Amino acid sequence: MSHPVQDEQTESVGQWLPLIEYSMKSGVSLSTIRRKIKANSIPFKREKGKYLILFMGDEFVSTTEIKRANPSGLSTQNQKVQMQEERIRQLEQELDEMALLVQTLEKKYGVQY
Repeated sequence: MSHPVQDEQTESVGQWLPLIEYSMKSGVSLSTIRRKIKANSIPFKREKGKYLILFMGDEFVSTTEIKRANPSGLSTQNQKVQMQEERIRQLEQELDEMALLVQTLEKKYGVQY
């Protein structure tokens, strides 16, 4: 018999939805969701006799994917912020390189933009 996920980490990374709502939002059929619950390969819990599935956006998430994607226990919100900060650093570096290229070309051709 499968057991629901009781990991407190998972609470902070998504939203718990009833099966039908999860199915509509994710596009995954009810039968597939039920199979995943039975196999204990999707985060779920029971409240008042109803199954709730952890919804983390548009993707179908397994229990192992949550642990693999979030080994440090950071919330998805924190992970997104870190990814955005890294992207900002990359874009700033690209912008600096482009500014240097523009300066070099302006000097070479005597043009000012």
